[in-house]
Amino acid sequence: MPGTKKTQIILSLTIVLVIVSAILISSLASRKEKRVLLENQYNVHCGSCHLIPDLANIPKNIWKNEVLPEMVKRMGIKDYSDGSPRYSDIEKHHIKKNNAYPERPLLDSLKWQQLYDYILRTAPDSVPNSPTRKGRNSLLTQFSSSVIILNERKPTGGIVNITFDDKTNQLFVGDVFGQLHNWEKQPSIKLTLNSPIISSNLVDNMLFATEIGFMNPSEVPKGSIYRVESDTIISMAKELHRPVYTEINDLNDDGTNEIIICEFGHLTGELSLLVKDGSVFKKQTLMPLPGSIKVEVEDMNGDGKKDIVALFGQGREGIYVFYQKDDLEFSVEPVLLMPPEYGSSWFSLFDYNSDGHLDILLVNGDNADYSKFLKPYHGVRLFINTGENEFIEEWFYPINGATQVLVEDFDMDGDLDFAVSSFFPDYDDYPEEGFVYLENKDAINYVFKAHTTEDAKSGYWLVMEKGDFDQDGDVDIMLGNFSMLAATSFKGKKKQDLLFLENKHIHN
Repeated sequence: MPGTKKTQIILSLTIVLVIVSAILISSLASRKEKRVLLENQYNVHCGSCHLIPDLANIPKNIWKNEVLPEMVKRMGIKDYSDGSPRYSDIEKHHIKKNNAYPERPLLDSLKWQQLYDYILRTAPDSVPNSPTRKGRNSLLTQFSSSVIILNERKPTGGIVNITFDDKTNQLFVGDVFGQLHNWEKQPSIKLTLNSPIISSNLVDNMLFATEIGFMNPSEVPKGSIYRVESDTIISMAKELHRPVYTEINDLNDDGTNEIIICEFGHLTGELSLLVKDGSVFKKQTLMPLPGSIKVEVEDMNGDGKKDIVALFGQGREGIYVFYQKDDLEFSVEPVLLMPPEYGSSWFSLFDYNSDGHLDILLVNGDNADYSKFLKPYHGVRLFINTGENEFIEEWFYPINGATQVLVEDFDMDGDLDFAVSSFFPDYDDYPEEGFVYLENKDAINYVFKAHTTEDAKSGYWLVMEKGDFDQDGDVDIMLGNFSMLAATSFKGKKKQDLLFLENKHIHN
């Protein structure tokens, strides 16, 4: 009997352990299912507007205070006009017209709260700005630097556009006051419009000027394009949605130029095309997405037709190729897509390895939206074309807030160097990285030597251009200072409009 009782006790304990184990397993399975469900909800809802952000790339406080408050409005759960900023009636009209914020919720409040809690529970407390930048830069000696002020009687630090025409050796500088300066031996005002001239083109001795309308984010379309002939200003297009870049090209080789317009917009925007129809230009939309910021025209598939390569820095961020099929009819293909936290801001097409295929140099660094912190994944990325317009990232160099990039054999040694400007560098520890010259030391193995100058600490470098400005045979660099809306100040900032980096290679 004692043995039987002992057996019964062991059997009872075994049953209890089995039940407890089953409960634990069931609980763990339930928790795993719930986590997978929430992860799927995150992927579905966040992936509906853009590539899915990596939760580990943005710290918890940024998610809570910046990203999620905007996300709840884009889900239509919270009224967009509730809170700051207060939208004007005209702004509200265009937001409603464009359905920028949905009037009906895209998911119910319970699911939103679950998604909200999941994001904050999963996101890290901080994202270190690694790797360290200390000691990695050499002193820039190839270029001498000098500060330029356009008008001593006007405020400085409002440069929004620099364009150099190498056929006529004219340098055009646009400022926030709506003025376009023509730089030859001395700067002179070429044109004055109602808002900042953000893009300028000189084609067949005709000047085309693009004014943005609103410099700050806005849904109101107030941008315009003008053609200047002698002293006559001719309107080409109006009511453009914050246009930031214009390319003029005869896309179908019929003897008449078309105008490609990057309407960056805000919550909405587009890449558009002006096509001549009789005596007027008519507009057509190539891609109804916000954030179009730059285009280049190349034959990307070798069929003899000009294609358009466009960078979008908002929404479905990335690079798209618009292949021209028939006469000004295009099919579009995304060739590079980036998550929104990367903030793509500029690119350059060129054949890095001389294999006959165009490669892409992309800079990521826009830090002005809803996740303002130093990001270790900001910088310069080189994507090599496999030959079928598939691009593989082969090289990355981290630069906080990288904004523009120039590609050129600046030292004339037979390989290509990169010049990078940053509007959002680490102002506290490395403000000199507002400009970084990356000298190519080993093209095959992607080895570059970084150079900086102390003078880069003195401004907020929004725009940059290259050209043989002094006509001595090598390529110089000009940077434009835009400090008027800068959110950060730092010691050593000087009164200036331009920073001229004169290449001393020929002289040396």
